[in-house]
Amino acid sequence: MSNQPIDVVMTATLRPEIIRLTLHSFHARFLSGFKSARLIINIDPIGDTDCSADDILDICRVYFKDIVYRTPAEPSFAGAVKWCWEQVDTEYFLHLEDDWLLKKGIDFDRALQLFAADRELASVRFNLSHNPRNGDLYTGGLGLNPSIIRKRFVEEALPSFVLGLDPEKQLKPALGYHPGLSHWRHILYGSAGESSYVIDIGKTWRKSKLFDKWDPSAPPSWRKNISTPAPRLLWLKVKHNIYYMYLRALAGA
Repeated sequence: MSNQPIDVVMTATLRPEIIRLTLHSFHARFLSGFKSARLIINIDPIGDTDCSADDILDICRVYFKDIVYRTPAEPSFAGAVKWCWEQVDTEYFLHLEDDWLLKKGIDFDRALQLFAADRELASVRFNLSHNPRNGDLYTGGLGLNPSIIRKRFVEEALPSFVLGLDPEKQLKPALGYHPGLSHWRHILYGSAGESSYVIDIGKTWRKSKLFDKWDPSAPPSWRKNISTPAPRLLWLKVKHNIYYMYLRALAGA
């Protein structure tokens, strides 16, 4: 049990079945190891029209006693990230979108050792695929799949943060948006060649609800694809239901 508190930043939408799996898996395999964990959550008004932000908060209260939340009138992924980061108090925090499932346990002390060994280390990311087998776990920039992030990095990044740009893309030094952040480094959690730690569980849901991401030059937005033929729509729903049963078993929910 870690005596060090941790803030958990979450950018969320109206997807109760998805966020329930995310929080269950991260609580069971990481956050239950902390005596104190605070949730900072932005809930954008997009997703399942049959639920509200209050329904999402009810799920969050199962796992967190201390919650700071925001429910904006209009969705903005960049705005959600910026607001959440501005609320962080702890030296290191977990950045977590609402559609990731944690497959295996995370040792916070192991992550802290990485930060202690490299003062310019900004983030420790839980990889979606196998870690490189050559042992070089450093990556080309910040990735917003689940990561433990150093607060000092976001304090430096926020003054130049642009709401009109995708948060992940603008913070990658190779793209040249914020060259002053190029001294920061980012690393994958785990060992060389180790299998993935997380699964993206949102894509199948989005397809089953006929949402597409669009306009790649702007922050990710969703739009409804109303031209989907009925047989394909039925297939997408069946596929999602089967996949969701698999994810529930994987999460232990």
